[in-house]
Amino acid sequence: MSQPRTSRPADRGAHYDRLLVVVDSSLQAPSGVATLPPPAVVGAAEQPPPTGLARRLRLLGIALLFALGLFLRLWALGRQPINSDEAVVGLMAHEILHGHFFAFYWGQSYGGVEPYAVALVFAVLGQSSFTLALTPVLLDALTVVLVVLLGRRLFSLRVGVAAGLLYWLWSETYIWQSTLEYGFRWAALVCGLGASLLALRALDPGAPHRGWSVAGLGLLSGVGWWATPEIAYYLVPVGLLFAYRLLRREAALRAGALALGAGAFVVGSLPWWWANLRSGFASLHAGVTPDPSFLSHLKTLAQHAVPMVLGLQLWSPTNDLNGSGHWLFGVAAGEAIAVAVVLAGLVWLLALARGGRAALLVLFALAYPFLFAASPFTYYWLDGRYSLFLPPVVALLAAAGVAELGGLLARRGRPLLGGALPALLLVGALALTGWALDSRSPYPANHVRGSSSRSWTTWTSDPSSYVGRLASELEARRQRTMYAGYWVSYVLDLESRGAITASDARLVRYPPYLTRVESDPRAAWLFVTPGHRSLVALHLGNAPLLDPGCAAVGNRCLDARELGIYLQRRRIAYRSVTLGDFTLVEPAHPVDPQAVFRYFAIISKVSAP
Repeated sequence: MSQPRTSRPADRGAHYDRLLVVVDSSLQAPSGVATLPPPAVVGAAEQPPPTGLARRLRLLGIALLFALGLFLRLWALGRQPINSDEAVVGLMAHEILHGHFFAFYWGQSYGGVEPYAVALVFAVLGQSSFTLALTPVLLDALTVVLVVLLGRRLFSLRVGVAAGLLYWLWSETYIWQSTLEYGFRWAALVCGLGASLLALRALDPGAPHRGWSVAGLGLLSGVGWWATPEIAYYLVPVGLLFAYRLLRREAALRAGALALGAGAFVVGSLPWWWANLRSGFASLHAGVTPDPSFLSHLKTLAQHAVPMVLGLQLWSPTNDLNGSGHWLFGVAAGEAIAVAVVLAGLVWLLALARGGRAALLVLFALAYPFLFAASPFTYYWLDGRYSLFLPPVVALLAAAGVAELGGLLARRGRPLLGGALPALLLVGALALTGWALDSRSPYPANHVRGSSSRSWTTWTSDPSSYVGRLASELEARRQRTMYAGYWVSYVLDLESRGAITASDARLVRYPPYLTRVESDPRAAWLFVTPGHRSLVALHLGNAPLLDPGCAAVGNRCLDARELGIYLQRRRIAYRSVTLGDFTLVEPAHPVDPQAVFRYFAIISKVSAP
């Protein structure tokens, strides 16, 4: 395996026209990390440089495509309310800005880093559900930049730009994912791609200050590990490439540089070590999962994960775990297209491996299926979250493969067709995304069938206004603390901007909130009004966990009628008020929630998983 070609003009201004010639010709054949003379550069001087108008039109086209991807994400933010899982990240960011430190997502022994990015966005743009969901969009935009830089180092600038746009516009599943703030994966993706880029630079003998590249590699790897061990999708191929190059003595790095990188890794992952040394390394214990089978996860990769990455299958509602997903062209056609694309990809990977080019991508492709199948969580394929680390590499391989094919056609006397292939690739990706965005798609953004916001043709300037109105009604009643179901409590905490503290008494993400409710003698109870459950679920989440007392999906919750029975038998006066789709019960005296749960044989308090 040879190292990436990294030569750059010493004077960018003096060599601007020559650089444009090389960039243009790279469409026909990527240069990359080949041991042979790069075909894109051979004969480049014989071609006329692009005119100023052509350059401006090209830049305009790139800007318009990027703006289209940004528009789709902002439009998504305007039609999807956040849920309590996302609200927890916003609440963590709020507490971080007030001086608190958290290693991991509340109630878990994994998942960190991203709440600090949210806190930064809050500090600059203010705290709201919009700025919360804007954070992963910004991280995804940074991912595009890293994809461009990786494509430029491994192949050419043109390939990098095409790969970045392809990733930004394809597929619909990951456009949606980039608007969901769950606290750690987007930060890990940025760290993984950044670490890969620095690894290539560190292995390049011609690059200056390679020791600092190793240090940066270690730091980003450590921060990514703190975010989630899923960064192994990138660290394993990086480690294999380092080991191979160092053992073959194709790259020389001083022991001091390697030690600096190891130290930087420890520094970047310090919060992970701090939390795990106190918990007996709980992060390494996944617990019981519904389907831990290695072979079953491989099947999930083939039947769902890869088709979703390719844009052939949409994510599914949460009650479709054993289903087939929604194929855009039907199951038979979709599977046939997926198999054809995968086979073409394998041929391209074999060509890259034999030519000694882009070894990092080849190693990623070889390691990914095994790492995916080994993960205890990848049985869950419904929204594609566990495949998030694959699309950037698929975009790079697709853009480079199409550029190589275009170069082959050009050398065989069909330059116009060869030059048009990258544009056709982007058009095809946009067509797939557009088809998925069609209003006939049966699966809306919030995973619930029958939602009023079930298609991309609907939009509202404030998708979380439903909870905002509830918060205003509670504040008007001067009700500041209450017990509520999981899907209600944390989003209510966030939307009220601290004016209300709500918490479940069993499924508890942040115990201080529950303590605050328990210590208030005026604490109320908030329930969904009978007959309104489906409507509330459209706005807040799945029907289970909407009322207090549910510890997990499938468990029985407490309801307002039962609480009324308990209060009457304890001779505690109370008042019941209807607030839209909710019923607020206000006891005259404090009520121990655990005593209520025991009375109705509802299991004692548990923390969030």
